[in-house]
Amino acid sequence: MNKTKIKWTDFTWNVVTGCTKVSEGCHHCYAKRIHDARHKAYLAGKKMPAQYAVPFETVLLQPDRLDYPLRLKTPHRIFVNSVSDLFHEDIPFAFVDRVFAAMIEANWHTYQVLTKRPERMRDYFDDRKWGLPTNHVWPGVSVEDQATADERIPLLSQTPASVRFVSYEPALGPVDWLNAMCGCDKHGYRKPLLTDKKIGWIIVGGESGSKARPFDLAWARGTVAQCKAAGVPVFIKQLGAHPVSFNTSPHDNKLYEVAIKHRAGADPSEWPEDLRVQEFPA
Repeated sequence: MNKTKIKWTDFTWNVVTGCTKVSEGCHHCYAKRIHDARHKAYLAGKKMPAQYAVPFETVLLQPDRLDYPLRLKTPHRIFVNSVSDLFHEDIPFAFVDRVFAAMIEANWHTYQVLTKRPERMRDYFDDRKWGLPTNHVWPGVSVEDQATADERIPLLSQTPASVRFVSYEPALGPVDWLNAMCGCDKHGYRKPLLTDKKIGWIIVGGESGSKARPFDLAWARGTVAQCKAAGVPVFIKQLGAHPVSFNTSPHDNKLYEVAIKHRAGADPSEWPEDLRVQEFPA
């Protein structure tokens, strides 16, 4: 269990390490970048934790970490698997059972379970035939653009929870949250998930790192406006290392670099005032 600088959580709890890429949002994965450097150091003879003995693509279960939440006696927000995905295909559901048992036992915390594999998460609950502990376990999906949002969020909506959330990071394209992401009710009618309160929180962030792809501030502004219209809390985490914006002139259609000093664009004092929004679900 590690105290983290991620602003929307307090601790990271990596009961699994390692992952594999599934979409463009994984292309510059920060967890892989860090792991690869430490794996190289391990191979060079530097003393490192055992998880760095293998490549990042090797998924390892870490059962010795299952009791970590019990050691924190006061309530915290805990991000489950910041360097992996609890619903990766290489993780047996029997081990996922043990992770959920640990979360149920240490139920004074709030657990944020983020996945890029929402179909497997939905199948897990369907297979187990038992309900999610809805008050303190928040399932979420990562999306990077309209296509991944349309694919993953309807699947998330089928997972039982009191709070479902979306991490729109790294944001690589605009998302029409109010109109385009629709699921179907039992009669087959399409329903907007945001206004139907299927999604209870959206986190927004641009890509970090030296090879970061552009993050258009209009994508963040559109998300903030739509969340406000739907009454859904939104949390702007960072503008990323490559924020861009259109010039205010109506005759200028070029995107310009936004000047920032923080390497991940995570200093709100450098942001436009309308983007300094960091809300949490009630």
